Amino acid sequence: MRARSVTLILLLTAVAEQASAQVDSTSKVDGWLIGMSVGVPGYRSSPEPALFTIGANFTEVHPGRLGPDFSLGTMPRLFGEGVAVVGVRGGVVLPFALAPHLLLLPSVGTSFVFAAASSGGGGAFAGINGGVATVLYDGSLGLRTGITWHRFQGVSEPIWLFEVGLVTIPTLR
Repeated sequence: MRARSVTLILLLTAVAEQASAQVDSTSKVDGWLIGMSVGVPGYRSSPEPALFTIGANFTEVHPGRLGPDFSLGTMPRLFGEGVAVVGVRGGVVLPFALAPHLLLLPSVGTSFVFAAASSGGGGAFAGINGGVATVLYDGSLGLRTGITWHRFQGVSEPIWLFEVGLVTIPTLR
């Protein structure tokens, strides 16, 4: 019985220390995560790598608080076909520290896509989005991976975008 009690106390101490480390790792990251990414969009279960994206991400991370989350991107391949496409995503994020040096960034917001063709055509689409990203970091540089689902009016199912990129990590002094 005594061995079980000692084991239980050691286990609870380890869990408490891990939870404390997670809180500490969140409190060390404070400010804007700014980075660049490449992405692959898709519809249903079909990725469209030919329509790859490049973009910039801007996410404000403050311990235990909602923050703004923005992204701006384009599809370079379409420029060669005389079509300019710009996508903008804006919303809020609620950061969580999953472990030291690992953030989880669930987000929701609005999406806008603007297109203009050299032949004079074009259009704009608005919708809503939801997504999740992770940031694995060490020092002032992090690897961000994420997926967002975008629901546009007139499209029967969401369009998704999987992205990978590098971000700067702001830390408290």
